[in-house]
Formats: sequence, C-alpha cells, structure tokens
Amino acid sequence: MKFKKTVLDNGIRVLSEHHAESRCVVTGFWIETGTRFEAPHQIGISHLLEHMVFKGTEKYSAFELARCLEAVGGDINAFTAREHTCFHTTSLNEHLDLSVEVLAQLTAFAKFNEKEFLKEKKVVQQEIMMAADDLEEYAYDLYFEELFPGDPLGYQILGSIESVESMQVSDIQKYYSENFHPQNLIVTASGSVDHEALVESIEKHLVGKQWGTPAPKKKVITPKQQKVRTLFEKDCEQYHIIAGFPACSYSDDDRFDGFVLNTTLGGGMTSKLYQSVREERGLVYSIFSMLNTFVDCGMQTIYAGTERNHVEEVIELIQKELTSLLDKGISKEDVELYKTQAKGQIIIGAEDIDSRMNSLAVNEMVFQKYRSVEQVVSDIDKVSVESVHKYIKDKVDLENLSLFVLGPKDDKLKEYIKNC
Repeated sequence: MKFKKTVLDNGIRVLSEHHAESRCVVTGFWIETGTRFEAPHQIGISHLLEHMVFKGTEKYSAFELARCLEAVGGDINAFTAREHTCFHTTSLNEHLDLSVEVLAQLTAFAKFNEKEFLKEKKVVQQEIMMAADDLEEYAYDLYFEELFPGDPLGYQILGSIESVESMQVSDIQKYYSENFHPQNLIVTASGSVDHEALVESIEKHLVGKQWGTPAPKKKVITPKQQKVRTLFEKDCEQYHIIAGFPACSYSDDDRFDGFVLNTTLGGGMTSKLYQSVREERGLVYSIFSMLNTFVDCGMQTIYAGTERNHVEEVIELIQKELTSLLDKGISKEDVELYKTQAKGQIIIGAEDIDSRMNSLAVNEMVFQKYRSVEQVVSDIDKVSVESVHKYIKDKVDLENLSLFVLGPKDDKLKEYIKNC
C-alpha cells in the first residue's frame, strides 16, 4: 500500500492509498457536516440533502446519475452520519475519472427543484416509518435521544416526519451552499488509483465552481451523558434492551483498551455475554456490544432482545458480568486473545479497499494524519492487562449504568428498570 496526500489551493484535501493487486478503486467525497451540526429547526436536513443531490445536477438528470456508474458495472451510494456525510463510488480503475466527475456533480453542482423536493420529502418520510419498524435500530435512536437530551448528538439522523415536512427547498439550498465547501471537503480513494491522476481529475471537474460563503464552523461542545432508566412503550413481540455507560472517544489514547473491553463483553461468539446469555441459558437470539466513538466522546452499549419472562434475568446477567469485570478484571489469556482478534480484524480489513477508503477519511478528520495498518497493529500490541484494568475502573460505573428498554407497557417492569 502506498499513501499520498495533496491539499489543493482551495483547501480540498485529497488522500489516496494505492493497492497494486486491485483492479478496482473506491472513491469517496466526504463533507464534514452531519446531524451533530444541525440546528433544532433543521433536524434531518443533512440526510434529506443527501437524498436531494441525487435528483439532478447541472450536467446530469437523476436517471443519468444512476446510469453513469451502473452502465460500466460500478456503483454509487451515500450515507449520513452524526459527524459527516459521504458520497462514494466503486468502479474499475479505468473509470476513476467518471467516478470523480459524478461525485463532483453531486457535491458541487446539484440543482434543487421544488417538485422533486416535495416528492423526496415523502420518500424520506417513508424511510423514517420503515426505520421505526426496525426495532433494534429504533431502540438505539431513542436511546441516543434520552442519553443526550436537547443536544445535536442525540438527534435522529433521519429527522422526524414533522421536521422533514417543515423544511423548504430554500433551506436545502442554503445548507448546501454553506456546508458543501472546499474547507469541509475530503476526497479519499483506495485501490488501483494513481494519485496524480486523481488530483488532476478533481481539479478538472470542479473548475468553474463558484463556491458560496461557508457558514461559521460550529464549535463542538461535549455533552454530558445522562443516566437513562426508561421503558419506552411500543407494541411488539420482544423487549429490546440497551445498557450503556460513557466510554473513550475515537481520539483517546486508551481507545484500544476500550476495544478489548467491548470484544470481551459482546464482540463475537466467544464473548462473555454471548456465551452466558445465549449459549449457556438460551435466553436470547441476539446479544452484542458496541463501542460508539465520536471525535470528543463515546459510549459503550450492550444490546439484547428477549421475551417478557426473561427481561429481568438478562439485565441481571449483564450487570453480573460488569461487576465481575470490575472485581476481577480480564485474564492475561483473554486480553491476548482479544488483542489477536483485533489485529486479525484490522489486517483482514486492510484487504477491503472500501474499508481503507473509509479509514483514510476518518483518520484525516480525527487526527489530521495518515495511520497505516502497521501503526494501528502496533498500538494494539501496547495494550496490557494493566491498561485494560485501568480502563475498566475508569469507565464502568454500575451506579450510573443506563438502561433503556423498548417493549409493551408493563408497570412492574417499568418500576424494576428504575430501581435495579
């Protein structure tokens, strides 16, 4: 792998990683804005804008945008996150210039039509309703709202039916002009990519663009995580349980200790909770943990879905495992096991050029520098039994453990959640 970086005169950062064995290239145009930078009256605007740019640009209609890449066997897509938005393509290396052209059209030359806007609002509202039927995902959205009440980090990425309905096409145009700007734009490419050709293509396809005046950079204020003890009532077959506590941020030095703890709790089939709750007792089908990290904060979550008769037992098993980790820590054998697992995942992931394209962007946004696979593996090697134990003592606080449950109304369970 060969890394190169160029900063264009207008501030656009271009990063590439050449993989000689690949015939494909994954290209991403990353905008450093997302749900976390929205105002209260704008909730969901980043995601709605992600949809709208595909409705037509100065050069291409909506159909032509889709056909350009599909006609040559490629793919184009996008996603909105809490701290960024990404538009990305996968193509053969000979179609890199086409990928850059289409991505440049989306991020710099989108045209917003009132008729298409009204139609796309309905599409997004359908997506919101569909997401509410995915109860695992919906539970996490509600948990974030309660964890960060009133803070943009707790906003739902899709917005709400009401917030989307209230938006005007002029709001989209203004948000696009103020946020889709060279200082906010990072271009990353991984695979069979020639860096100089990439830079040349970007400059060619953005020539003549008259950029708007960027909005003042919104200062990120780290929110205080609230202790959540809630039963959110919804008719469904299972109860969806989320337990959580504050954790490391993406930039913290102890984030790999956090990774080891997460893997220990519920990061795979060998994890403590998977074994005790599912394999030994058969109480759940799905149980896992996630380390959710942002630039300045993070949270450790544990999810389980089960029927009413098992809710209290599952919660008690989660608390028991956390208590055991506080009292006894993690054995040296297990720490080495999970370190090896982490390194394996990193090295295997390096074979995936889509994963590497994402890593290039995230490392630039968080660290403002390139981090090779070898550097990451070296950082994992530094994790020790002592450092993991310190992390557990610093982060795991059972008195302030959050507990969010989504499921049918049950007054007895509601009281239990508050007091357990």
